[in-house]
Amino acid sequence: MKIVALASALLLAAAGAAAAADALGSETAPPAETAPYNWTGTYIGVQLGYGTGSGEGAYLLPGGARIETAFPEAKGALLGGQVGYNYQWGSVVLGLEGELSYSWADGTSDIRAFPSGAGPVAINENEFDYLGSITGRLGYAMDRTLFYAKGGVGFTKLSMSDIPNGGGFNASGSEALTGWTVGAGVEHALNDKWTIRGEYQFYRFDANLAVDEPAPFRVYDDDFDIHAVKIGLNYKF
Repeated sequence: MKIVALASALLLAAAGAAAAADALGSETAPPAETAPYNWTGTYIGVQLGYGTGSGEGAYLLPGGARIETAFPEAKGALLGGQVGYNYQWGSVVLGLEGELSYSWADGTSDIRAFPSGAGPVAINENEFDYLGSITGRLGYAMDRTLFYAKGGVGFTKLSMSDIPNGGGFNASGSEALTGWTVGAGVEHALNDKWTIRGEYQFYRFDANLAVDEPAPFRVYDDDFDIHAVKIGLNYKF
């Protein structure tokens, strides 16, 4: 009887040990720690936005005399793309980016007598055909979220047509403009390859646009500013 009791005790002890081992083996292992996101690399993407452009400046006769003031305005949708490269050092991200968008921005605006401001004496029909930039970027990364500022060179093409108050057509002209731009935005990594972003960008151009088709008529000689808001989707290589 003592031997049977001892054997029974040993079997029970062995069964308990096996059950404990099974229980330990069946516990879920703790998840592996996820590595921080790395923003370093080349990317390419698409963007959709909206831009508003405006100016106020001298509207000169061909000889240079100022008798009027023009107020060019244009607003509309933007659609384009961007390509760039980021390098991350700690939480700091440095980058270089080029972007270009087709623009549907257009509008009409008054032309008024100078210096009295009387009028309108005529109207302008305005549009900017594209909007682009080459900028450096400086950002601060919080893992998968990047806050950044940007600045550099901006590009656009401004077109103007002069229309008499009674209708008809006086002249038109266009000029490719180069200026400066600054902006800021936030970008978020959806996974290791895809990111989304939203940003605001300001552009200033110094125009000297001759309204000279079919013959010299006026020159718009002043600034033209554009404000743009954009959302984008990037693929990182």
